[in-house]
Amino acid sequence: MVVSGVARPARAAPPAQTPMFSGIWSSTECEPWPGRPFARRELTLTGADYRLDVTSFADNKCTIPTLRTRYEGQFIARRPSPALPGAWDVEFVIQRALLTPYVLNTADFLNGAPKGTCGSDRWFVGIEQDLAATSGCFLIGLNLRGRPVEYDIAMVQDNRIFLGQRPPDGGLLAMPERRPAAFGPPLLRTGEAVIILLPPVGSDHATAAILIAVGIGLLAAGWFRQLTKRPTR
Repeated sequence: MVVSGVARPARAAPPAQTPMFSGIWSSTECEPWPGRPFARRELTLTGADYRLDVTSFADNKCTIPTLRTRYEGQFIARRPSPALPGAWDVEFVIQRALLTPYVLNTADFLNGAPKGTCGSDRWFVGIEQDLAATSGCFLIGLNLRGRPVEYDIAMVQDNRIFLGQRPPDGGLLAMPERRPAAFGPPLLRTGEAVIILLPPVGSDHATAAILIAVGIGLLAAGWFRQLTKRPTR
């Protein structure tokens, strides 16, 4: 529209609102997983942080766990996906990874890795080990050098979150070109993520007590909301 010879610019569309990704999201079924027979996932998102547990199983009922891989790091919601309506381009910055073997065969398999390439200590059933000292576990293709990034997609619908389909080779989504173009099985919201405030090193006892009390209060509030929720008819 032109008024007095001056063109008015078109009104810009409002920016898209970031979905409520925060929460505890868990697999609804036993999932086929590239590089592993079957797996179940639990993803905890608390604002800009995440923790993802991928537990491998030997059977299609997910009753015999063999290995748990835990990823921790930073979660970034970049922009609405240009390829999939309703989805967002997201990134999972892997800052830490830990493994826990659940059966002797898996522990023996990990112990067969060349020294200094998959954990700094021997592997034992049920004992978790941080992979920071060896920058990952190259035996299973997990390279943590340079803080790798998973370029993923995410969409929230009601009480479910959809993430991208895993690549057939079982590797990480370590490049933007590997960002999925389709969704994998959904995860169900099973709880609310609560951040526990821990006292900084060297803080006085009064400050520590206040922060711990706040953390306990947040937990109690979350539990109370879960207990008082009315089931939908």
